Amino acid sequence: MRTPLAVAGLVALGVCLMANPLFLPVSIGEPDPAYTHTVRPVGEGAVAGIGSPAAGAANGSGGDAVVAYADLDPAARAAFDRARDAPEGGFGVEDPDERVDSLSYPAEPTLGDGLLIVERDGERYELWTRTVEREPDAVVVQHVLVQPIAFLAGFLAVVAGAAVALRGRLGGE
Repeated sequence: MRTPLAVAGLVALGVCLMANPLFLPVSIGEPDPAYTHTVRPVGEGAVAGIGSPAAGAANGSGGDAVVAYADLDPAARAAFDRARDAPEGGFGVEDPDERVDSLSYPAEPTLGDGLLIVERDGERYELWTRTVEREPDAVVVQHVLVQPIAFLAGFLAVVAGAAVALRGRLGGE
């Protein structure tokens, strides 16, 4: 009588532990936002409806969608220069006070809202600004450590339950 109870308990425990993605991660705290600034040259293809300088002038979309570097406010120019000179093509800040007031930081940038085409010295660049919501550290730890360990423990509990059941059958209990 104890063997079937032990088998059922081990299998139930194992299934619960293996199903941990259903109940983990437990949201702890608010998301941690970061504000990114990225600059890259406008490529050959159209970006958000803007192509090369000649194509922009030909289809009429170049005049109002492109911002001259000199027309950016000083803080936006400083952010543009810093992002363009960064090795990765951009930088991020975590403090909301470090954002540039004249730039918007949407989660999904669109032309004019988080995406500007800036013309500087005859070259056109895409200036992307956006808000990236990162998960709190406790949730990351759950994803990286707790969930895999719980799944492995659950798998081993199911295997142990199967071993106890086989031992009970083979041992004649």
